[in-house]
This record gives sequence, C-alpha cells and structure tokens, in this order.
Amino acid sequence: MSEVYFYHLTQTRLEVALPKILERALSADWSVELRLGMDANVELISDAIWKGPDESFLPHCSEDNDKLHDYPIVLSKSPLSEVRDCLIVVNQAELKENEVEKFKRVCLLFDSKNEIELTNARETWKGLSDAGLKPVSYT
Repeated sequence: MSEVYFYHLTQTRLEVALPKILERALSADWSVELRLGMDANVELISDAIWKGPDESFLPHCSEDNDKLHDYPIVLSKSPLSEVRDCLIVVNQAELKENEVEKFKRVCLLFDSKNEIELTNARETWKGLSDAGLKPVSYT
C-alpha cells in the first residue's frame, strides 16, 4: 500500500521545504515526479531546487527533456508516462485517487495561508480517505 503524506506548510515556505523533502526521497534511492499545478512557475521551482542547501545536489529536469531516465527528479504539469517511485504534488496539481497506488509514496505540499490550496488539500484528503487510504499529516 502506498504511503500518502500531507505537508501543511504553516511556517516554512515551499521553496525551503521542497529541497529537504526531495533530498530525503533521493536518500531512499527513489526516483521522483514533482507534479506542479498548471499555474505554477516551473523556473521558480527549479531555481528553488538548485538553490537548496549547499551540501545537497538535486539533479532534475522538466518533462520535455529527451533523457528523463537520466534524472532522478522530473518536474511535470501532468502525469508522466513512466511511473516513478515517489510523487510530490505542489501548487494544486491534480492528484487522482486511482493513481496513488502506483507510487511508493505520495507527498502533497500546501500553504496554510492560501485558502485555495487549503481547500484543495482538504478535498484531496477526503477523497483519499473515502477511497480507503490512510493519509498522514505533517505541519
């Protein structure tokens, strides 16, 4: 069964929390799909990953790269055709209950100060719970 984690960002900005979560996923030797909402700024997210802690190196590319298999982290705005070990969902990207089981872990990050993200996260939590999954929340 997949693990589903909700990261309720109350004091830490996405740009700070994301590199730490990505680093943990890579330390587990997982490949990662970082799914962004349609309105997300891919360059801003990519910069945040590159500018993470000095001791970390988080190689990544966007979904339009010809050599996705060479990168442990792929930024996408829609589901990738090749499933990765971990799915991280940010900026209200779409997550369907029936795709959760494809991943070892799913992480959904949302900003508590953004009412739209908060509402979206609550709806996703309810949908996953109704589907029989047991999501875990972190603040």
